[in-house]
This record gives sequence, structure tokens and C-alpha cells, in this order.
Amino acid sequence: MSLRIEVLSGLGDKAPAAILVEAEGRRLLLDAGGALHPGQSIAWAEGLDVDAVLISHDHFDHIGGVSALPAELPLYCAPSVAAALPSGREWRALPERGQCRIAGIPVTTGQAGHSLGGVWLHLGIGDGVFYSGDACRESLLFPFDEPPPARVALLDASYGSYDTLQAQCREAIAQRLSGPRVLPVPVSGRALEMALWLDELGVVWNLDDACRAGLEALLRLPRTLRRQGQDDAIRRLLEASRPDSPTLWLVADRDDDPEDWPGYRLLHTGYLTPRRQRQRIAGEVDWQRWNVHLRLSHMRGLVQQLGAEQVTPLFTTEVREVNELLTTDEPLLSEEDSDAAG
Repeated sequence: MSLRIEVLSGLGDKAPAAILVEAEGRRLLLDAGGALHPGQSIAWAEGLDVDAVLISHDHFDHIGGVSALPAELPLYCAPSVAAALPSGREWRALPERGQCRIAGIPVTTGQAGHSLGGVWLHLGIGDGVFYSGDACRESLLFPFDEPPPARVALLDASYGSYDTLQAQCREAIAQRLSGPRVLPVPVSGRALEMALWLDELGVVWNLDDACRAGLEALLRLPRTLRRQGQDDAIRRLLEASRPDSPTLWLVADRDDDPEDWPGYRLLHTGYLTPRRQRQRIAGEVDWQRWNVHLRLSHMRGLVQQLGAEQVTPLFTTEVREVNELLTTDEPLLSEEDSDAAG
């Protein structure tokens, strides 16, 4: 079977996700990402001609470009992701874990461990094409399903050669929680597992309505779409009374600036826009990563597990370095090398 893959956006930089896959005259778009910050291009949508678009998850750099696509273009996403689509946009259900056919191409999905209902995609073309979307093997809440073999692997390499354990990240964040803090976070992603972690730490904290709604949405999903043993903890967290003036706030990331939170200091735990990078350099905000993407050793493991012969690291400036490291056993434990990535 003939196969052509073109990364329209997301190769060589932390950029909106848009991958074109063509086989036997059928053309699928994997993700339709929007700009991560003002001035970032989504030129990938210009003149696009595809049979269908498949969305891996609801974060803006993977779904935010849907508004630039024709309304009649068939769009597939998991039901839990559809709420992030433009109002009134028609969509068709993509299994959150299962199989279907789209434009005649067999598609297998599984949980990607990154966000609420987020999936990886496996296309039954030739010896298999695997697209991780954004993926993580270390989530406290979101499971990562093992994918079937694939000769071609399009991998979330947002962290480049970084390979620091999540346990070390959590410890480093805990050390930064003295004094009044605000943690702006994606509500369908790390917000949910960080809420459980903060509750275990015993700090005086609260969460905004958006983060609370995210936890409630998580409980409404089938139990198999979250890790076992967390439901009681989520319910206790939701039922507990919270202080109006806590030491720490967990809030939906709405591009907050320091002046939005007088008396508190912002602690970012993911992607830093250019403006936030400048704020960090100026000492106006703090940053410490909470892992939500594949790190180097996990990419290596996936490549071996898939039996992949052709690997494309996505969403990183370190394409060549990562490709080289995926073929060696040398660890690279660096916390600062890729701190612009979420």
C-alpha cells in the first residue's frame, strides 16, 4: 500500500500539530492545532484538501485550528473532547479505546495518558502508522494503553532529550510551595492529577470552578478511562470545604500575568510562551516542570515496543539529537534543556 506522510506543522519546533497522512488516494489530517501564542502561524490550514480530520485531544495546539477548516469536513474526536470544538461544529465519535474505519482506513485508538479522554492513533496502513498525539506514561490519573506494532512512529518529543523522573519533578515543585502561590494549569490535563497530589501534601489550597468541573467530568467518564483507586480520593476532594483565602490556588490557565494575582507568585509547570519566558528571566514568575509528555526513555521504549523503523520526533527543536539518542542507551537527565515545552 502506498503511503505518504507530511508534517504540515509540528516538526522542528513546539508548534501546532497538523500531520497529513495519504494512502491509496485517501487523505487524513491528524490534529488541527491552533497557535500557542500570538504571532505563531497556522498556515498549515491554507488550501488543505483532506477526506477527514482526527483529533487526538482537546488542548489548543491540537484542536484550536478546527475553526479554520471547512465546516462540512468530517471531523472525528472522542466524546469527551467534543466540548472543546467551536460551537455548533458537527463531529463523529472516535473510540476512546477501540477500532473503527475512517475514509476506508482502519483506525485503532487508545488512551494516551496526557489528558481527559485524549487518545493516540494507529492507522492500519501497510505495517502500521502510530501517532502518539501528546502522550505520557507517568500520569497519576490518566492511563496509557499499549499500542499495536507500527513500522512508522510519529512521537510526542516535546521534551527533547530531557529524561527527569516525575517523582523528582513533584519533589522540586513541593519545595517551591512555601509562601502564597498560584499554579495556572490546563483544566483537562495536569490540573486534575495535581489536585489529588496537593490534597495529599496537606497544604492550605483551593481550586477554581474550572478545575473543579474538570474533576467532575473525569468522574463521569467510564472507570476504565482513569487509573484505578482514585475515585474515592476525587470525591473527597470535591466534597471538602475549602478556604476562601488559601495559601495556594490551582486555577485554569487563562494567560495569567503577575498583576492578576496581587499577593501571590505564579508558578508555571508546563509550556512557557515567549512572553512567559521573558517574565521568568526577569524573575517575575517561577517555573518547575510537571511531566505530561513522553521523556526520552519512554520514547525509546515505545520505539522498541512498536518495532518502528521510521521515527519522527515531533514538537521539538531537537529532532536530530532525539533521533540519535533513540538508538543508544546513554541517559540524558537534564531539567533545563527543554523548559519551553509543556
